[in-house]
Amino acid sequence: MAAEMPAERAVADPFEDGRVEDTLPRVGELLGRAQETARGIVEAEDALRLVRERFERTEDPELQGELAAEALDQVERQLTITRERRQGLDSMEGKLWARRNRLERFLIHTRGRAWWQARRSRAKAETAASR
Repeated sequence: MAAEMPAERAVADPFEDGRVEDTLPRVGELLGRAQETARGIVEAEDALRLVRERFERTEDPELQGELAAEALDQVERQLTITRERRQGLDSMEGKLWARRNRLERFLIHTRGRAWWQARRSRAKAETAASR
């Protein structure tokens, strides 16, 4: 077994954030959250539809005010659900970017900067071709 050189050991483990299962939600959990979010949005939209129908059937300004306040509550509920979902996705994206950066640093160290530059050029060309 070959001894490690000190310079080789200085490169951080690109997988240091732990096992994938420990750092990112599992696919099933992601799908469950997405379904839960969609269900909450749809329920609030259904409630809004009912409030709108009641609003359109009445000419009583006081009742219309109460219905508008109820509609506002439903819209705020949708905003809260959307914000929470976005925050969860932002957190996951941050973890993925950190992992990507660690892997890229490791590969630059092991394969060289020329490998990284060639990879970036290829990615830019593919992006330009897909437009």
